[in-house]
Amino acid sequence: MFSPASSLYFHFPFCESKCHYCDFYSLGREKTEAGDADRFEVALIREIELRGKRGEIAKVPDTIFLGGGTPSMTPPESMERIFRALSEFCSPNENTEWTMEANPSSISLEQFKAYRGLGINRVSMGVQSLKNDHLLKLGRVHNENAALTALDTLFSAGMTNVSTDLLCGVPGQTTDDLKDHLERLTNFPIKHLSIYLLTLPSHHKMYPDLPKDDEQLKHLLFIDEFMRKKGFEHYEISNFAKPGFRARHNLAYWTGSSYLGFGPSAHSYSAEARARFKNLSSLHRWADRLLVENELPVEWTEELNDEQLDLEKWMLALRLETGFPVEWLKTPRQLEKSKHLLLEGLIERHPAHADRFRATPRGFALSDTLIRELS
Repeated sequence: MFSPASSLYFHFPFCESKCHYCDFYSLGREKTEAGDADRFEVALIREIELRGKRGEIAKVPDTIFLGGGTPSMTPPESMERIFRALSEFCSPNENTEWTMEANPSSISLEQFKAYRGLGINRVSMGVQSLKNDHLLKLGRVHNENAALTALDTLFSAGMTNVSTDLLCGVPGQTTDDLKDHLERLTNFPIKHLSIYLLTLPSHHKMYPDLPKDDEQLKHLLFIDEFMRKKGFEHYEISNFAKPGFRARHNLAYWTGSSYLGFGPSAHSYSAEARARFKNLSSLHRWADRLLVENELPVEWTEELNDEQLDLEKWMLALRLETGFPVEWLKTPRQLEKSKHLLLEGLIERHPAHADRFRATPRGFALSDTLIRELS
């Protein structure tokens, strides 16, 4: 049993189409059958009940995140039943950050007015690119006009806290492409932008076409400079926010706080128990465990030792603009390595906290090197 978590994650596995580069558990329409969505709803409500009765849900959650998959494919009436079950165990308030992931092709005005009425106050929309040939390459089902129209729709529905996702490192992508995407997106009053480097396994057909490391670095540094000039804080490797609009749910992950996951493949972590667990990554095995066996759908649990926690401490701190305290540099090796990293411009003294170091924009782009050298 875990202590009450104030950050809750709900995994909705359904998508219009499974993107070939996506590693998350999700099911395109071709992989689902009639009745799957109804069974998912019933099983999710059952998981909420089981965990709620065990006292694992904080009375006033700080963050709720609906991810996937594409949660915005779930009709508002179904979402209302899920939220009603959740309200038996907690009471979100106006300070709760309540995020829904969405794709441009699953956004309508009435739908998002209804979601807003249910309490959702933040939307994270997967744009990925504003160039149609790149969207085709990525297997996305929307085009650039649909993405821009969807953004208009979200703001018309009263969603004022909107984040968008982009991919960089797409084969054939140029700095001019990125500049065009960023200019068009920041012409909207978005509060947050996530930019992820496209990563593919070596056997993927597009892998040989990925840009080389020096080109990727050039793109990442361009994005950093552009977004800072637009008034965004580069507060995490892949994330930029207007002041006051950092993603609190993701910060719970990155600062080692507890979180509780619901749905197939969802992960959870208890800082107090120093343990994480993962749900079954199969819609029907997950639902069977809940509805047939009346048990929690946990696939595995892992207790973390001191060595694992120390490595994760470094991995998380080097992701964030806040960096790490000087006293973490304890061994002669760490002290020597930190001097070289300072000289190479990969870390710097934190401008607001003299007793801390942080990664520079170049260091963010080479974070694997920092972790290897300092941990």
